[in-house]
Amino acid sequence: MDEFLTAAARARQDMGGRGIGTLGEKTLHLALKYYFAPDPQTHEVAVGSYIADALTGDGITEIQTRGLSRLKPKLNAFLPLHPVTVVHPVAEEKLLIRVDENGEVLSQRKSPKHESVFTAMREIYTLRSYLHEPRFRICVCGVRLNEYVLTKNGRKIGKLDRDPQTLLHLWMLESPADFAALLPKNLPDEFNVRTLAPLLHAPEDSVRYYLNLLGKLGAAEIVRREKSGNTWRRRDPSADAPFRQ
Repeated sequence: MDEFLTAAARARQDMGGRGIGTLGEKTLHLALKYYFAPDPQTHEVAVGSYIADALTGDGITEIQTRGLSRLKPKLNAFLPLHPVTVVHPVAEEKLLIRVDENGEVLSQRKSPKHESVFTAMREIYTLRSYLHEPRFRICVCGVRLNEYVLTKNGRKIGKLDRDPQTLLHLWMLESPADFAALLPKNLPDEFNVRTLAPLLHAPEDSVRYYLNLLGKLGAAEIVRREKSGNTWRRRDPSADAPFRQ
């Protein structure tokens, strides 16, 4: 992904080292903005009463690292005017770097946590009412990054910055078929959260949100409702099924 490496380098240059030293995420957001909209003239454009992260010939791009539900007012204003792509990064691999108040590295280690498109499903679920919009799509970007954590007297004060190193995966979700395509090929005819989670290498809570999204998109349906959990089966997402919010 040479384009992503170029975008990350431009973001670091723009930051001029300011990412490490003050609380608040910056470099990851800016790198993704350059990746999806390389021309800085398209950045921070006024659209109605809101500012879009980027506005290009393909529409509006909004970079949101967390709290996707906060985008609802913007989406309500933007979608009648332009196609909208919400870009949501997840840390597939993360190096945790502890630094002091002067930016000096104290220690570093690999994080045991690995995010994926499935761990993003809880966030995506908050925007489920927009998934039927033909001009709306969500792009989940799996990245390898360095996370700088401010530490004082052995205690974590907060995250300083997340500096992306590599773009590992890109999942573009703009139709029920895109969500359904994430299901494994070797899935049995009937399945539940407990049987699906190991196949997806994802936490059961995340898989539960994913299955509920598939149900609302008409890409899966409940076969049996049980106290221990619902049993599901695939459904053809192209079949005529009303979207359920």
